[in-house]
Amino acid sequence: MRKIQILLAALVAVVMSSCVQFKTEATVDVTVLKNGQPQAGVEVYKAVAHGDIGGSYYKQNYKDAPVKTNAAGVAHFELKSPDDFAPSSVGADETITVYFAVFDAQDECLAYKSLKVKTGEKNKPLTLELREPNE
Repeated sequence: MRKIQILLAALVAVVMSSCVQFKTEATVDVTVLKNGQPQAGVEVYKAVAHGDIGGSYYKQNYKDAPVKTNAAGVAHFELKSPDDFAPSSVGADETITVYFAVFDAQDECLAYKSLKVKTGEKNKPLTLELREPNE
């Protein structure tokens, strides 16, 4: 009887873990510029609006790890379900608001923008122009 309970528990765990599928729903390419020039190695933070909670000028509101810009000054973000988008059914369209920000070493916001992203959009562009600190 004990073996059957253990096997049943293992089977339930396998089935439950296979139900969670992280599927890329959309992608965003954030270009970071300063004085019109691309900036490499800049950390770009992302926050997705869930209810009344979204991004802001405060770094503590950005829970996800930042993505660094490449040599061309572009940070590539993959928006996935169920983290960013609600798990979608076939053919369902959903639009979310995503916030992107760059902070300096003192956590002062140097650039901030929001973007509406729809499921299925690929390489949607966004440009962040860095300002000088205390500007």
